Amino acid sequence: MELKIAIAAAPEGVVFPGHFAHAPIYKIYKYKDGALSPIEERRNPLGSVPDADAGHGISAMNSHFQGESPSGNIPMHGLAKYKWLRERVLPDVDVVIAGGACQTSYRYFTSEGVKILFTDPVEIEALVNYVSANPKDFEEALEQAGNA
Repeated sequence: MELKIAIAAAPEGVVFPGHFAHAPIYKIYKYKDGALSPIEERRNPLGSVPDADAGHGISAMNSHFQGESPSGNIPMHGLAKYKWLRERVLPDVDVVIAGGACQTSYRYFTSEGVKILFTDPVEIEALVNYVSANPKDFEEALEQAGNA
């Protein structure tokens, strides 16, 4: 089994504790032969803007900008935001490991074939070591995520 995995990360080196779409960094790994190998780190433009979907209300920001950021074409809320994230930042990942998600993002990413696994905001190094030491448990979690 070979997969590309994105871990939603905080700058402190832990799994981002909030919604994965607003993680400032994604640490990208290759999972092969029961081990995770680092590939790259990707910056997330959504990680530096307020979450316009928080509370599921309309904010002043998204009413002024009609769903677009003031600096460009980044959708600020709803399905368009998650589609943008998938197409522009995470187009090639098979799995996202995160601290949280909303129903819309979860449904969209899983409809795209991406499995989402949730964890506490643990140190990423400890998570990588755990997966490498327990590949059967990790693959079982992936299988269960596919049946959710």
